[in-house]
Amino acid sequence: MTEFYTPKQACRFPVLNPFDPSILKFIQHPPPLKCSRLQPELTYAKKNKVYLEETLAFKHELTKLQYQYFRRANGSDSSIFYNPWKSFPSSGELSLSHWSGVVLKGTYNKTFSYSNIYASIEPLYDRSKDKEDVQAEGYRPNVVIIGIDSVSRSNVIRNLPLTYKYLTQEIGGWDMRGYVKIDDNTFPNMVAVLTGHKATVQKSEFKLKPQFEFVDEWPFIWKNLSNIGYTTMLAEEQPGIFSYKAPGFKKQPTDVYLRSYESIERFMENQNSLNKPYFVFSFLWKLSHDITYEIEKLDEILVTWLEKIHKKELLKNTLLFITSDHGNRFDKIRSTLIGRYEERMPFLFMRPPEEMLNRFPTIENALTTNLYRMSCHYDFYETLIDIVKGEYGNVKRPRFKDRGYSLFSEIPSTRTCKDVQIEEHFCVCQEETSLSINDPLVQRSAKAILEQINESLNPVNERCLSVQNNNRYHYAQLLTDKNVTNIISFVRVTLQTTPNNGVFEGVVQVTQASSTNSKIIAAITGYDNISRINTYGKAANCISLTHRYLEKFCTCREAGF
Repeated sequence: MTEFYTPKQACRFPVLNPFDPSILKFIQHPPPLKCSRLQPELTYAKKNKVYLEETLAFKHELTKLQYQYFRRANGSDSSIFYNPWKSFPSSGELSLSHWSGVVLKGTYNKTFSYSNIYASIEPLYDRSKDKEDVQAEGYRPNVVIIGIDSVSRSNVIRNLPLTYKYLTQEIGGWDMRGYVKIDDNTFPNMVAVLTGHKATVQKSEFKLKPQFEFVDEWPFIWKNLSNIGYTTMLAEEQPGIFSYKAPGFKKQPTDVYLRSYESIERFMENQNSLNKPYFVFSFLWKLSHDITYEIEKLDEILVTWLEKIHKKELLKNTLLFITSDHGNRFDKIRSTLIGRYEERMPFLFMRPPEEMLNRFPTIENALTTNLYRMSCHYDFYETLIDIVKGEYGNVKRPRFKDRGYSLFSEIPSTRTCKDVQIEEHFCVCQEETSLSINDPLVQRSAKAILEQINESLNPVNERCLSVQNNNRYHYAQLLTDKNVTNIISFVRVTLQTTPNNGVFEGVVQVTQASSTNSKIIAAITGYDNISRINTYGKAANCISLTHRYLEKFCTCREAGF
């Protein structure tokens, strides 16, 4: 991997080959998911009502059909309140208004049980009672964001080929080549998209600690959009970004808030019929989180859905994003140099509606220029702020903490990781030279990483085992920086440890007294600059609720390693 994008910009990230020879042995193509119906479709949903399919119901002798409304319980992202069971209306239709959804049950063909679940796609609460339903002036497109956990651009090309082809050749848009993550895992990257802030479980620009406190008061972008008349929807696959080992939301954060199932297409159709703008943020993670190629099982399903909403013209006035938080952090490809870059370069595809491009012709040029510039999650946020402000590509408007740029305006070619506050460890802008594993720089750097890990474990040393190097392998990569002399270097080392065969990667700043003095001082600036690049399963369960930020380092003494 020796090819880099244009030398005319400060961040010369590499041109990644999704089928590089060094990763071919890890590439697999699992069979697609084949979902067959186990019961006839005796009911169906249209807009925000459920209907009885009378012909099929008669054919299959459907009896005792009942319904049970449910609603999210206030104060918990994991609890549901259920209403008593009632007989399905004789009219053959059932409204979902003022509920989160409904469960159906009945008997068909005399002995078979029928069941189904339908989500409401209308706001649970009437906002007009609290304030005027203000419709913002100016051009405001719908916004739909479909996020998929742990998917790099290369991963999409390899394992979502049908989806990638349809996006780029049929829907059309911009596939951002230089989109990089700002931090390690899902939480800080998606918080940056939705609030513009920098936040991790342990360190945050917010006063609240998300592991222990509700995040309702955070300045989520859907609040801004709600204030100018958008109907908002948050539809994660299951509690994840804000609710993983954390309280999440006390109150329902958006007008429509779904868990475990989605009805985005119905929501879009309903909002279009009401002629109201809307915002959708959906996030999927189960298929892709642990094994890179497993996401291919979603390919046919996702491309079919995209084709449906495209042909129904639901994208006509919709700014569509298909994106990810980061690349895969734990798969076997991650143990390669290509895999390390992929982990740091997630997928971002965006497609502005035709009317937006016609109204604001500078957008197209800016997006094309930014295609090969370093972009990140802060830029995504600023792009959404353009929608809120109704100012598309206005370079003069204030930017939050001066970190991000709207993708509708040109990103400077001089931009570096420091400008975006991306740690050296996660930066993709460096050029590298190999070092021998036996080089004193590497040996001292590996020792510095181990010292930092064990120092970080001090608060939990009664529960977690200390870490030792078993010297199995290193990346042995030297990073050079054009802004420093040969006295200071950055060394990236990957090492495998005991117990539990943990594989860690870190960037260490190495200082030599002079070019002729062999004394080496290696230092690593905190545990955030060390990544765990293989899975640890339940080995750290003993500290998950108290010291979640140390899970990647901890192997519980009780785990038996």
